[in-house]
Amino acid sequence: MKTPPTIGGPLVLALACLATAAGCGEQTDTRPATWSYISTAIVQPSCATANCHSNLSQRSGVDLGEIREGYAQLVGRHFVLSERPQTSALIALLKGSGTRRMPPDFALADDDIDLISRWITNGAPYDGPGSAPVVPVPAPLTAGGN
Repeated sequence: MKTPPTIGGPLVLALACLATAAGCGEQTDTRPATWSYISTAIVQPSCATANCHSNLSQRSGVDLGEIREGYAQLVGRHFVLSERPQTSALIALLKGSGTRRMPPDFALADDDIDLISRWITNGAPYDGPGSAPVVPVPAPLTAGGN
């Protein structure tokens, strides 16, 4: 009686490596989608630099150097539309969609832009120090688009 063929060591090793690689899909971003985290970890080091949106330079009148002021600037000047990342000017600027990309010297990582989008989708709440800055609410669009 013949014995059934066995799978050799190299084939087993190759299959194990393949199974391991297939199981190593995308990592889940566990960073908090909060303004305090986004401001200090992404916006301030990438955008509030000496030549751009710092307290000193304030390019285009935008100061992103502090958590509270940065929030007031982005939400109060309607760069961020709560729960609507797809229509928020901030996301368009970060992606360079139909406009000059920000920051101009390098692109933010897609994971960083996705984290900012999640914060906006969650209503763009303020969780920084002190009370939330008072920001104007965008006027609803009328049938004429105004």
